[in-house]
Amino acid sequence: MRFRGSGVQGFRGSLLALAMLCATTVSAQTGPGVVGEVRVHGNHTTPDADVLAIVGDVVGKPATDELIAEMTTKLEQSGRFDGIEVRKRFRSIDNPDDVLLMVIVDEVPGIDELDLTPGAMKKFRSSGMFLPILRYDDGYGFTYGMRTSFVDRLGPRSRISVPLSWGGERQARVQIERTFKLGPVDRVAGEFGIGRKENPHYEIGDTRTSFNARVEGAVQRWFRYGVGGGVDDVEFGDVNDRLETFGADATIDTRVDPAFPRNAVHTKFGWERLQFDAGEANRNTVDARGYLGLFGGTVLALRGLSITSDQPLPAYEHNLLGGPSSLRGFDTGYKADDNLAAASAELRIPLTSPLSIGRFGVKIFADYGAAYPHGQKLADQTFDLGIGGGAYMHLTLISLGLDVAKGRGGDWHFQFGMGVTFK
Repeated sequence: MRFRGSGVQGFRGSLLALAMLCATTVSAQTGPGVVGEVRVHGNHTTPDADVLAIVGDVVGKPATDELIAEMTTKLEQSGRFDGIEVRKRFRSIDNPDDVLLMVIVDEVPGIDELDLTPGAMKKFRSSGMFLPILRYDDGYGFTYGMRTSFVDRLGPRSRISVPLSWGGERQARVQIERTFKLGPVDRVAGEFGIGRKENPHYEIGDTRTSFNARVEGAVQRWFRYGVGGGVDDVEFGDVNDRLETFGADATIDTRVDPAFPRNAVHTKFGWERLQFDAGEANRNTVDARGYLGLFGGTVLALRGLSITSDQPLPAYEHNLLGGPSSLRGFDTGYKADDNLAAASAELRIPLTSPLSIGRFGVKIFADYGAAYPHGQKLADQTFDLGIGGGAYMHLTLISLGLDVAKGRGGDWHFQFGMGVTFK
């Protein structure tokens, strides 16, 4: 088509002709078109002929939304695919009625050339991943074992994990979680099983058969909330107790890099309701941390921790003072009681570039803390002081840390931490 004319009239004529051409094109594409070909993608083992046989003979039929929905339903009902998508494409620019249907499938786990229709148990086993558990916690020792995880067995973005470990923490649990992309809740998790640790203060085994569940969400990227509860059957020495908990928490977290935060805050507020055989109590927690960037990559990290209970707690729920989590320079569980208050200041000095494969650095710190019973005032407590330094190293999978600290009036303590992380 040629546009003629000059000036304003010619320009108007050109616009009119262009509008007529667009209207003609749109009119030609208003129909659903006719299926001229069906192609299959994503099937690494299942033959194309098997997929097309499930779909049926659709060539020559109108490419309507109803036909696409019918094809998708047939593939879903076959039970042979985890993911299915049917896309509509045009085979020719000149002929918009000639339609290509692209069938994209994601085959179920466990499929092989000798078994194209694996059973439920084979699908489940084949979706598993086996990862080692290896960590060292000061006061508890080494924990070692195996975690088996099954992905997407309860729907998209779901995971079933079965950790089995021995040593510092002996456990056999089943953990289930599912994440969501939209809505006020982005994670739902639950767990049941049995676990045992030795309380480092009382030197008594703490065995719990437990069930708990938790819901989490985010209002903003930096503001998260969580609600959860659970039931534990506790064996603590000669004590057999039933503990029921329900709580909620909110977290403000502006860290960009959680492993090496800088110019950021991370503060958690929590409330928990506890019911046990001897009574009930409310426990409140505030854990405030701030990270201030100084010269170079040096960071000043400050922390304040307060855990308070409005009633006396059973011994197995006492808060532990001492060790890397609160008061370095003292053994983990150096003191234990209903309430705990602690503060620390730490200067972190990295010795490698943030772009290095591994991160290595040193630190100096001072910790201050006290544990005290319900009914006493914080102002009346005698605080313990620990000072020292340490080194840390973080690789892709392994994190190592060593702190050397001395408590006021005490001996030097060496505290070592190690963790292996798989994502």
